[in-house]
Amino acid sequence: MADFEGKVAFVTGGARGLGQATCVELASRGALVAVADRKEEMAAETAELCNKAGKGSKHFVFDQAKAESVEQCVAEVVAQYGQIDCLFANAGTGKFVPLVDMKKSDWDMLVQINLNGTFYVCQEVAKAMIKRGKGGRMVLTASSGARVVADQLGAYCATKAAVEMMMKHLAVELGNYRIGVNAILPGVIETGMTVPMLSQEKWRNMLLRQTPAGRWGKPVDVAKLVAFLLSDDAGYINGEGIMIDGGQTLHGFPRWYSLDYTKENVCDWEALFEEYPYK
Repeated sequence: MADFEGKVAFVTGGARGLGQATCVELASRGALVAVADRKEEMAAETAELCNKAGKGSKHFVFDQAKAESVEQCVAEVVAQYGQIDCLFANAGTGKFVPLVDMKKSDWDMLVQINLNGTFYVCQEVAKAMIKRGKGGRMVLTASSGARVVADQLGAYCATKAAVEMMMKHLAVELGNYRIGVNAILPGVIETGMTVPMLSQEKWRNMLLRQTPAGRWGKPVDVAKLVAFLLSDDAGYINGEGIMIDGGQTLHGFPRWYSLDYTKENVCDWEALFEEYPYK
């Protein structure tokens, strides 16, 4: 239970899911949490939860896909609190669609939000930390899909793989400023993003049968890992991508969709749904 008293934590995508759980976890450990999201009402709700668990949390509205919005948001947080000690660069999105069928506009959107937007956030926060001269900690949200193929999530996985590599470069470049940078690689966590899949029996069956831990993850599982990585207790962990997936990827990524490769020139993604492990 690391102590974050006197520290300011900036969390993007803080309105729900992993971001919200982490905001509350950090607040409960004494952090002043700046909750940033494009959805103001939901961000405000998270800030309220943080203030019930701790004190001094506020919400900020921004659009990660726009560099100017990120710059303004970080400036507002620094103006409000005077510093940023910890960053959880968590905001992102995904979309199920085979790459060959994907609209170029959807590809561009995923790259802009997941990769470019994460870069904007990290760059601005790094500048603020460097200017203050007292170091800091960063955690970026990548994905288990950054390392393992996840069918129909090619664009998402590509951006998250890039995020993990960007994290490593940030760790190298920011070392002299005593800013530690790591990433988390979550598997399937029960959030708003995964509810559409977890609500369907065939996918629930598949996931439970292929996860050694025997369950899917909860946001609090991730929140506790992020809090550790942002704490002084993790001060000698740097440039690492930490898998948190209950062992899902030990045998490859859970197959939301699956092809029968004996069928030449046929891509029927639902043909195997009547077989184990879906049935």
